[in-house]
Amino acid sequence: MIQNYIKFAARNIARNKVYSAINIAGLAISLTAFILMALYIENELSFDKFNKNANNIYRVADDKQTPDVLLRSAQSAAPVAPALLREFPEIKKAVRLIQSESLVKYNDKLFEERKIFFADQDIFKVFTFNMLKGNADNALKEPKSIVLTAAVAIKYFGNEDPLGKILSADGSNLKVTGVMDNVPADSHLQFDFLVSMSTAEQKGSGYDWLFTNWYSNNFYTYILLPDNYNVNKLMAQLGDFDKRHKELNSTTVHHYVLEKLTNIYLHSNRDNQVGKTGNLTNLYIFSAAAFFMLLIACINFINLSTTRSSVRAKEIAVKKVAGAAKNQIIKQFLLESFLMTGISVIIALLLAVVVLPTFNNFSGKSLSIDLFSPLHIVVLLSLLFGIGLLSGIYPAFILSGYKPVTALKGKVSASMLSIGIRKGLVVFQFAVSVILIVCSIVVYTQMNYLQQHDLGFKPSQTMVINFEGDDHIKQRINYIKQQLLQISRVEHITASSNVPGDGTGDTWSMDFAKKNGDTIHTELPIYLTDYNYLSQYHIPMIAGRAFSERYAEDTVGSMLINETAAQKLGFNSAADAIGVMVGMYPNNGKVTGVFKDFNFQSLQKRVTPLAMRMMPFKFRLLSLEINTSNIKRTVEAIENNWKTLVPERPLEYSFLNESFNRQYESEIKFGQVFSIFTTLAIVIAGLGLFGLALFSVQQRTKEIGIRKVLGAGVAGITVTLSKDFIKLVTIAIIIASPIAWYFMNTWLQNFAYRIKISLWVFLIAGLFALFIALLTIIFQTLKAAVANPVKSLRTE
Repeated sequence: MIQNYIKFAARNIARNKVYSAINIAGLAISLTAFILMALYIENELSFDKFNKNANNIYRVADDKQTPDVLLRSAQSAAPVAPALLREFPEIKKAVRLIQSESLVKYNDKLFEERKIFFADQDIFKVFTFNMLKGNADNALKEPKSIVLTAAVAIKYFGNEDPLGKILSADGSNLKVTGVMDNVPADSHLQFDFLVSMSTAEQKGSGYDWLFTNWYSNNFYTYILLPDNYNVNKLMAQLGDFDKRHKELNSTTVHHYVLEKLTNIYLHSNRDNQVGKTGNLTNLYIFSAAAFFMLLIACINFINLSTTRSSVRAKEIAVKKVAGAAKNQIIKQFLLESFLMTGISVIIALLLAVVVLPTFNNFSGKSLSIDLFSPLHIVVLLSLLFGIGLLSGIYPAFILSGYKPVTALKGKVSASMLSIGIRKGLVVFQFAVSVILIVCSIVVYTQMNYLQQHDLGFKPSQTMVINFEGDDHIKQRINYIKQQLLQISRVEHITASSNVPGDGTGDTWSMDFAKKNGDTIHTELPIYLTDYNYLSQYHIPMIAGRAFSERYAEDTVGSMLINETAAQKLGFNSAADAIGVMVGMYPNNGKVTGVFKDFNFQSLQKRVTPLAMRMMPFKFRLLSLEINTSNIKRTVEAIENNWKTLVPERPLEYSFLNESFNRQYESEIKFGQVFSIFTTLAIVIAGLGLFGLALFSVQQRTKEIGIRKVLGAGVAGITVTLSKDFIKLVTIAIIIASPIAWYFMNTWLQNFAYRIKISLWVFLIAGLFALFIALLTIIFQTLKAAVANPVKSLRTE
């Protein structure tokens, strides 16, 4: 019996090639998009779950509240981890990591390495990082020990055994004590080297002073708790923990927060993240888009099946007269639906494999399809049965309900209910399409706004050289600057610890002795700069003066703050802050100037307080403002000079405007991927509308012939055939606009600086949807309108 059902279903699909092709194409396209999106979502949700103890690992974050500033950091101070272990016996392990960069050398191989972490020796007991060579228990126990990932071991040593070999990193000799698997791509921690924490603790390491300091949050701290432990119990005790370790008379309150490891990537929005984080809102939007694309394809199937009911009515009547029961006809139609869905699933899998590399480029992922994964098999089977049932059940029950006598007399007509449902589904399809169009326009406009927004400084054609604070360069910094300035198109050079877009800089503890006798303790991000940093970046002063070579004290204790810092610290005006004494590391000083706010962070955040001091031993960057007349030749000249000036270090540079825009990389990729899905959704909705228009024209062929005989013109007939569809699309636009506004207004709240959604966005989206609708149906309507009426009426 099942063979007959399959045979009938296959024949019907083959007999109605156009409608079958529309349904299969729509389902295949939507399923391809759904598969890709499902892989993306699966990857985003999988972060850090490869760790065996993932559910018991928590990161200790520190929200530092001073009287004027709240600093929400993903980091905490070095003494936090050992103190937690001492005072809370339920904590099984606590490990710290601090990020570093270095020039790493082995024989004649020399590389600038960005992904270096100092780590406590128990890191392999907390995280599931597989050690390939060496002993995980003691690989990071001794000072000057280093563990490499497999990829880095091959990069430096090729086929040699790395164990026991010596790597040179910024003048220190480090012994390779272990080689581990490459860090999984779905780990929020990404590194190439792990250096023993005892190396950083050694006197003179540059990090040693941090290990007794409770106010410098430079470490990522993770704790391992027992199975089924109530983390809220520990959280409730962290307030008292802060009080026990607070310095006398300190007004800073540390709100320690425990972030579950598996929540960090998608749910943590703190500053100073250890790596890239995901965006939960974008994930919800992608999920909704993928779901509605599938729904649109299902709607196409339902609409085309029910509109063709009169064509198949006699077929059903004959089957009923021959003895077929209603449930048998329902099975027949459902099997047709399952067969088309199955074909669509196969095509979609093939398409997904073909386009996956391109999708990976767009999304920045390395996704793959594992057909043997139990989860993937379950999802594909669920799609097959779910879509087959959803697409086929309504047409099956409608068509199987026809009375044989009525159907054989040709008196079958669609009920007002089925017509209303069909129209409602068309409205729904195009409402979704309009929402997606509006979202794409808003995302593009917002990204363009961010890239064009006045940042408060001059970013264009500033070449930033990262020399990683190399001591040899810092000792000759003025000479190197002078030599680079000899290049004809290099106009200005400044040295600093940070540049805009490079992060908030280090956070320093400070005590402002106000003129009224009050002392305000706070912690401010700080940029360490030379004399001409502000002038080169065109950042104006609004009170006091900038750093100047005329004032010897500027190299010792002068400090600048931005206008937001002046406001947050409670000064009545910027001028009121001038001359205020400041207690700070490494020596006290005073405020000599207030500079105008500029966006030194992403435009997703408002300008926050910032300080500046002169401290050459902290410099790590050179900013070169270059003429735009011949950038390529200028860069080549800089490279040649650098090889002469600094032969021991390769030139590593970027352009500031590119680096600043790179902060929006995830949003830009989101916009690109979303645009692709919008286009696909429009194509699928257009396919459905094309099928409906084709059937409508076929059903009204004789009417069109009569109208032409009576003198109707091509334009009039085209309008008559099109107006019903245009009405439906117009209703869809009206319904979709407020929904799209709500979702995009919510999305824009992620940005401190954002566009206002204007009326023109909805007008463009609406006109585009109308244009797509007209483009879809105009061919069929024009074809019918210009046809010879004799052919249309010949059968009468």
